[in-house]
Amino acid sequence: MAERSPHPHAPSGLEAIDETVGPIGGQALLEGVMMRRGASWGAAVRRTDGTIATTSRTLPTGLAPWRKLPLVRGVLALGETATLGTRATLWAAQERGDESGDGYSKGGLVLTVATALGAVFGIFGLLPAVAVKAVGVTNPLAFSLAEGLIRLAILVSYLALLGRSPQIARVFAYHGAEHMTIHAFEHRVALVPGEIRRFDRRHPRCGTAFLLVVVLVTILAHALVGHPSWGVLVASRVLGLPLVAGVAYEAIKFAGRHQHQLVGRILMAPGSWLQTITTNEPTDDMIEVAVAALEATVAAEPLAGPTTEPVATIGQPTGGPVPEIVPEPASGSVLTGTSAAR
Repeated sequence: MAERSPHPHAPSGLEAIDETVGPIGGQALLEGVMMRRGASWGAAVRRTDGTIATTSRTLPTGLAPWRKLPLVRGVLALGETATLGTRATLWAAQERGDESGDGYSKGGLVLTVATALGAVFGIFGLLPAVAVKAVGVTNPLAFSLAEGLIRLAILVSYLALLGRSPQIARVFAYHGAEHMTIHAFEHRVALVPGEIRRFDRRHPRCGTAFLLVVVLVTILAHALVGHPSWGVLVASRVLGLPLVAGVAYEAIKFAGRHQHQLVGRILMAPGSWLQTITTNEPTDDMIEVAVAALEATVAAEPLAGPTTEPVATIGQPTGGPVPEIVPEPASGSVLTGTSAAR
C-alpha cells in the first residue's frame, strides 16, 4: 500500500490520504455533478422521477502532450473545463426534460458561454484597471493593489449574490457533495452518504480557489507592468489573462502537491475561505448523485486506454477488496445508464 500522509480536510480519526488514486476533479450541475479523472469524465443527474441518469465519455488523445506543458496546460484546462461543463449541462437538462427554455438549448448554452467570456474579459479583466486609471492613480504598486481589490470585491460580491438564488443554492450544495465525495474517494472510504458526510465540503483543488489565485497573481503581474498607457493597459489585461491563468494553475498544482506543508496550506487558505460561499451542506440524495458521477467516470477509464494512474477502489473502505468495474455496453466512447431511484 502506498505511503499515507496527513490531510487537512480529513475528519477526526482519519488523517491520511491515499496518493495512489490520482487527481480527480469535478463540477456541480443543476441537480447533478460532473467528475473527471485522467482521460475520462462522467456525469450524473437526478431526474424529475427520482432516478439517477449517468453518462461517461473519454477525452480526445490528441491534446495529451499539451496537458503536460507548464502554463499551456492551465489554459488548456480552462478551455476543457468550459467545454465539458457545457456538454454536461446540456446533457443533464435533456435528461431532466429541460432542453427547451431556461437557457438550456444548444443555442442558449452558446449564448451563455459567450456572455460569460465577455464578462470575464470585460468586467473581471478590464473594468477594474479602467476604473483605477480613470481616477488618476499613477503609483505602480498602488495601481495594482487598488485594481486587485476591486477585482476581488467583484468576485466575492458576485458569488455571494449568486448564492442567494434558491436554484443556485442547490447547485452550491451539489458542489459540496462533489468535494466530500472526492475526499472520501481519496481516503479509500466506502462511498456511502454516512461515510462521505464525515468529510469537509471544501477541497484544496477547487476551481473557486483558482479564481482567487488568479486575482492574487494579477496583482503581482500587473505591478510589473507599472502605470501603462491605455493601449498597453487593455492589451495586458485582456491578452495577458490567459498567461495569468496559466501561472495561477501552476500555483494551484504546487499548493496541491504541498497541501500537507505550511506553504501549501497558506496558499490554499484564501480559497478555502471563499468556498464557504460557493459550497453548501448537501443532502444524502445529492451525495448519491455525486457518487454515481464518480462511478461513471472510473467505469469509463478502460475505454480511455492505458494510463499511468491506477484505477481506484469504488465503494470499498480502506484495505478492502478491489471490485471489478464493468462498463455498460456503449457505442464508441459513450456510456449511458441509470442508477437506482431515490
